Amino acid sequence: MLLKPFKILTKMGQEKNSPLGSISSVLWGIDMLLDILEKTREKYKIEKSDAKKANQKLSHLATCIDHTHGLFSKYYKLTDKTEAYIVAMVLDPRQKYKYFFDNWDKKHHAGMKRKTEIMYKEFHIDDDVTASSSMVDSQQSKKRKADDNDDDDFFDIIAHRFGKNEIVQNELE
Repeated sequence: MLLKPFKILTKMGQEKNSPLGSISSVLWGIDMLLDILEKTREKYKIEKSDAKKANQKLSHLATCIDHTHGLFSKYYKLTDKTEAYIVAMVLDPRQKYKYFFDNWDKKHHAGMKRKTEIMYKEFHIDDDVTASSSMVDSQQSKKRKADDNDDDDFFDIIAHRFGKNEIVQNELE
């Protein structure tokens, strides 16, 4: 029974066109598996390995759980080195910040929010930049249109890609 969640999550992560097989599923997936390891330890009354008890003999199951928990914890900590995992969850409309507020200790909320804000600021286009770029864009559009003899073939790549004079809002919140 212990390995069933590992099997299910592994298969879900390998499925094509699955909403759960993406980077936004990594953190909650590891959280879930670490929780299952802890519950298994409690269910079978397995002691955690203790550095003070050097000669402590653990059952084979306890040794496997300790090793697996150690590996998952190591990789979980590595996800903290990039904002991508947190940002992917926040941008997932099914999760946003709710997962973090519901499942993470409150002391981690500020760091998580800070990471998303840093990533947002890195890619955010300021209103001043938008206004100046739209002026440049419109000048380029007029120039392209003037250079173009055939008005039917004219198209504005920038307007098509980014929209015409849209009001830029803070979409993070």
